[in-house]
Amino acid sequence: MKKNNRRHSLSFYLYLITALVTAGVAVLFGITNTYSISAMRQQTNVITQVTLSMYSDYIENSFKNAESFLSGFGYNDEDLVSLGSEDTLAHYIAVSREHTKLKEAIPSHSWIDGFFFYNPASNVYACATQNRISDTESVVFRDKIKKDISGGELTLDKLGSWMPYSAGGRYYLLRMIRHRGTYVGAWINVDNLLSTLNDSSRHNGVSYLYQAHGRALSVQANERFDFDPSDAATGYQMVDGGQKYLAISHSLLSGQYYLVTMIPDSDIQTRLSGQYRIVVVAAVLLLALCLVMYAALRSLFVLPMHRLSLAIQKIRDGHLETRIVEPVPVAEFQEVNDSFNEMSAEIQRLTISVYEQRLKRLRIHQEYLKQQITPHFYINCLNTIYSLAGLGKNDLVRELSKELSQHLRYTMSSKPTVELHEELDHVRNYAAMTSLRYPNTLHCTIDCSEAVQNTVLPPLSLQCFVENTVKHELVMGESIEIHISADEFWQGSERKVHLCLWDTGRGYAPDVLAHMGEIAACDPDEFVETDGHHIGLVNMIQRFQMVFDNQAQIRFSNREGAGAQCDILIPFRTQLEGKDDE
Repeated sequence: MKKNNRRHSLSFYLYLITALVTAGVAVLFGITNTYSISAMRQQTNVITQVTLSMYSDYIENSFKNAESFLSGFGYNDEDLVSLGSEDTLAHYIAVSREHTKLKEAIPSHSWIDGFFFYNPASNVYACATQNRISDTESVVFRDKIKKDISGGELTLDKLGSWMPYSAGGRYYLLRMIRHRGTYVGAWINVDNLLSTLNDSSRHNGVSYLYQAHGRALSVQANERFDFDPSDAATGYQMVDGGQKYLAISHSLLSGQYYLVTMIPDSDIQTRLSGQYRIVVVAAVLLLALCLVMYAALRSLFVLPMHRLSLAIQKIRDGHLETRIVEPVPVAEFQEVNDSFNEMSAEIQRLTISVYEQRLKRLRIHQEYLKQQITPHFYINCLNTIYSLAGLGKNDLVRELSKELSQHLRYTMSSKPTVELHEELDHVRNYAAMTSLRYPNTLHCTIDCSEAVQNTVLPPLSLQCFVENTVKHELVMGESIEIHISADEFWQGSERKVHLCLWDTGRGYAPDVLAHMGEIAACDPDEFVETDGHHIGLVNMIQRFQMVFDNQAQIRFSNREGAGAQCDILIPFRTQLEGKDDE
């Protein structure tokens, strides 16, 4: 099973913990808010249910008292019989007495808005109303009730209970009985019935009277709410009437009607504003505490770890002088920083020591390579001088001795690099000595741009190619040409020098060409000694790579229509830059 090797910084985990705590506070706030709203709704439901229950009981008692009065008045009062009498005097006396009885009874039935009796045969109507009922409303109700009784709208099968009734755009509860052709009844304006309940509401709620089948005795309620009151009799319901309302109902008259109170949910939440403020303040304080803790943890742990991580990265990138100088309040971190500073100082000392030893080794190796190039040439020159002296050619002996002394002065120099024009002068010197040894055989042509005259390169590096041509291609009595050119070019933003050396000999054998390519691509530190063949060219490759830190590009090839060719691409450096690099 593959392991998960993903790692994150300390800052990431600190951000994560802070985010989780903040999210937890938000969730806790949401849960607390939801629970508080639910608890307040439930409490409001309980209180309202108690209020509606008490109110319902009081209304039902008032209805029963009114029904008792109507029964006694309608069935036991002899004056009602006289309402249909043909005796005019008796008729008026009976009407006056009955009207007086209604007026005397109405004050003791405060919930009843009016009592009335009506005899359709004699068209006698009389009523007694509470002071809150206007004359206009009383007249409208009278005209409507007389019309409905006379027109048959109110029949016997509709009597016997408190029934909904509308007149003049108002809703009423109507209770009637009929005895010997006379109707006796009581009526209540629904708005008056609910006024006390609405006035006593603690939650800006509005109460309505609903029928059992779900229709309200209110035009406004029917337009706003689609609601079944029986569903809210055991627990509150949330209904939508332009905004959220808490609907609470209680049955009235054994379920024939329901008292329903609609309480705006916004009012309940407004009452929680004080608690909201407490919760918000607590949440803000908790978040502030989290931020303080975050700032403290960041200062005590994250920043020191970040500085240590940056310092380690700088050490890894080679900046060995890096030190952690900022003090930290945590003793353990300060100990780690001190240990790191000591470790980096020790690494710097060891690195400098190793680097100095490597430089010393490279210098020794370069001197060794340099010495490998020249000995056999010196021997050949001395043999030539000896032969010329034996032949008595003193002029040639003096000239060759002069050229050899210049050659020795150049080769004995300890400089790791020389300028290009110096190396070319030495090549000319070498070609001149070779011409003295082998007259009319070697022709050397040099074409060097002025722009690259002062670039540096390893000493005796170009001579190696010329010497290799002389050693392997020169035949007495045959002419051979060597061409050397030097030009500058740009590779991106880097200035470089192209050295091209070629001769008119036979060229490299395929195996030699492959061998030279492998050596040219080899790291000097990984170089393995060869079998001794072409030692001059091998040394030239190694010295170029060491001087230019593997930035030199050397390619060997056979020139079309000519012989061996060597292309050398090196960075343009002056003698001053070479010293700085060293």
